[in-house]
Amino acid sequence: MNLQPGCIPCILGQAFRFSGMSGITDTEIQKQVLFDTMSSLLTHNNIKSAPHFSVILQSIVGKYTDVHKALRRTKEYNLSKVIIFVNYLTHMIDAATDPLEMAVRAAIAGNTVDLGANPDYDIEKEINCITSESIDMAAFDRFRSEYEQAKSILIIADNYEEALFDKLLIRQLLPKDVVYAVRSNEILNDITMEDAHFLEIDNLCRVIESGSTISGTDLEECHDTFLEIYHNADIVIAKGQGNYETLFHAERPIYFMFKVKCTVIANICGHPIGTSMLYYHSGMDGQ
Repeated sequence: MNLQPGCIPCILGQAFRFSGMSGITDTEIQKQVLFDTMSSLLTHNNIKSAPHFSVILQSIVGKYTDVHKALRRTKEYNLSKVIIFVNYLTHMIDAATDPLEMAVRAAIAGNTVDLGANPDYDIEKEINCITSESIDMAAFDRFRSEYEQAKSILIIADNYEEALFDKLLIRQLLPKDVVYAVRSNEILNDITMEDAHFLEIDNLCRVIESGSTISGTDLEECHDTFLEIYHNADIVIAKGQGNYETLFHAERPIYFMFKVKCTVIANICGHPIGTSMLYYHSGMDGQ
């Protein structure tokens, strides 16, 4: 899929927000960031997807400020907002009739934290709705059945802050052989190997880099170690809209856990904006 028309105004909005978040307050520089973004959109009009443009956008903002310092500051702030709910969710999972289902719900709720597509997220609201039907769990019975038979599970991670919720899911997936794949580049607020180590995810399961440097997963960019696990895992779980946007045509089954945050993705997956869900992709004919 190439960049969709609906992605263009969204990318420009991200450019404006990202420049402000990065500490750029000079309006002339903000305008220049937008002009640079528009120019790059014209140059890269055949780019595969909005997540593929994320690297370009970050480099544009990086010309005018220390973007990595800004990203670290934002990650730390978002983490402080999210971490206070971990004990509460842990108790919910432990007390649940079906702890696996509750852990899946928690992992999905965590995807609301998104610097790019959902900057005004309300994590407390998502958690308050965690047991409601606002989370589409239609694919869960299939997931549970496959989980019971599975030996190996690959989780393709997304945002740094939501990884705290992923840890709750990993604990429920053990003692299966779980591999957690992170980005190979600091891109927006996506999780890196350094982040995974700081959150002690590597104390729970094996953590690898995917090789992907965009805010999604480009299989053409991924390294052999990741690809071998990706193709041979009994279950692949992909977190976040960016991973859905870059893998929804994948030729293997994938369980996507994400919140629909824009019209383009709503049209592709057939669910309205605001839907949080466990979405099963069969790998057959893009369905």
